[in-house]
Amino acid sequence: MNLILRPNCKHRVSVPVGIDVQLESIASVSEVNMDFMMTFYLRHQCPDYWKDERLSFPSTTNKSMTFDHRLIKKIWVPDTFFVHSKKSFIHNMTVENTMLCIHPDGNALFSLRVTVSAMCFMDSSRFPLGSHCSLELESYAYNEEDLMLYWTRGNRCLNTDEHISLLFFTEEFSASSRFAFYSSTESF
Repeated sequence: MNLILRPNCKHRVSVPVGIDVQLESIASVSEVNMDFMMTFYLRHQCPDYWKDERLSFPSTTNKSMTFDHRLIKKIWVPDTFFVHSKKSFIHNMTVENTMLCIHPDGNALFSLRVTVSAMCFMDSSRFPLGSHCSLELESYAYNEEDLMLYWTRGNRCLNTDEHISLLFFTEEFSASSRFAFYSSTESF
């Protein structure tokens, strides 16, 4: 059994993967560099958000099993990337900050702690109120027929501490979904 192939690839059924974000910090917002940097936990959630029946296992207690980065490199996981990212990295102190939790029925939670520096197209017409910066997530290799990313709980999928929103934001966080079409490939 090849666990590197995405689930349901033989049947050409799209894999629904729910995501949510827990914002840890915003390190900077630079008008000069037209970018912002933030650290957060990106979770590809379960239950019923990403299921790979090949990972199911018998359990009398119905308890999940948790794994670190070593197993993650041997199985299929969503290939989420950040559009307009200048630089991003998964934290690795003292080990790579990734986690996989698998439930007996094959539902999975894939979580990683990541820092992203992304472009923010500053809008001086709103001075001194600042600009609207966004962070877009997409699948890198899989089109809409293979993988469907969606926000698990709409606008409530972006979580943050109150002190972050008070210091940096006057508006609410919001989540939106759309397809990105690339003329050389397909819809993502």
